[in-house]
Amino acid sequence: MFDAVSGRYDLLNRILTLGRDRRWRKLAAKSAEVSTGSVVLDACCGTADLALAINAETGARIVGIDFSPDMLKIAKEKIVRAGKDDAISFIEASVDDIPFDDDSFDAVTVGWGLRNTPDYQAVLEEFYRVVRPGGRMVCLESTEPETALLRIPYKFILSNIVPLAGRMFSKDYGAYKYLSDSIQAFPPQKELVSMMEKAGWVDVSYRNLLGGAVAIHVGRKPSSGH
Repeated sequence: MFDAVSGRYDLLNRILTLGRDRRWRKLAAKSAEVSTGSVVLDACCGTADLALAINAETGARIVGIDFSPDMLKIAKEKIVRAGKDDAISFIEASVDDIPFDDDSFDAVTVGWGLRNTPDYQAVLEEFYRVVRPGGRMVCLESTEPETALLRIPYKFILSNIVPLAGRMFSKDYGAYKYLSDSIQAFPPQKELVSMMEKAGWVDVSYRNLLGGAVAIHVGRKPSSGH
């Protein structure tokens, strides 16, 4: 499914977020609190927009992992065009079994990807494993507004407009029906905080964007480990 939508993925991100996704990625990049010399794992990296934002905002090196070869093909072409192939590299892998040793990265980021994993808790624990003590996890994800007043029109848009846009612009109604369904099935903001804490992350907080239709969650791995 992700291979099938890869060609129109960036365009639909711009359309469905009214172009705001770029600003949100910048906010997520800054939330990682990394700098030149840091190495960041960008999980579910897709077409590398978040990896590019992190490098642009912080100067950190990025290793992106994704299980979709077509997404990675576009990502590699994009970083070559940007002249960033010395700072950003990619590995085809699944985030529930990350092929790196414990404490390998200064931070882990995931943008619109955690929602697509089969076991959120296991993935949060895997992120925890590969981040060094003191490092951060940043999750940028579509969520549902926390206030009922906003949730009603939001659910209508998700259930009706998003799949229709997917059909119009990517010819893949099913993939964007999945997008709608997966957002509605994703844990609410406070529940994700609890899941991150259960995985070992501390000082967990979140920031709602666009009335809570998008949220950035941030956690830190304790300096002493567990």
